[in-house]
Amino acid sequence: MKKNGKYRYSLQFGSNSADEIRAGELLERLGNKKSAIVIAALNDYLAAHPDLETPHCKIEVRMEPGYDRASIEKIIRAVVEEKLKEIPTGGVPIDYAEQETADMLEEDVVQMLDNLDLFQ
Repeated sequence: MKKNGKYRYSLQFGSNSADEIRAGELLERLGNKKSAIVIAALNDYLAAHPDLETPHCKIEVRMEPGYDRASIEKIIRAVVEEKLKEIPTGGVPIDYAEQETADMLEEDVVQMLDNLDLFQ
């Protein structure tokens, strides 16, 4: 909003992703000097996207999720491996038990990842 020859805005965003946290921490450190960095950043962005300054431009902002499929798969594998280590082998030779555990791990991870599609 422009008032008395100055622009004044209030800005609020979450801390749900690394990008949001990174931006928030920078703005916190800047204290009362946020305006200079915001103006510079927006002007750089406008220079890279001049179509945004056209009157009827449709603005679309895409946010990348905090985790991609590979990251989620890595986390799931770690959790499943940890839980499978707790399963007793019942006297089965370790080599066989390890292979069976690896097979079970792969099946469990594939099933969990297939279930993730429900959340997209």
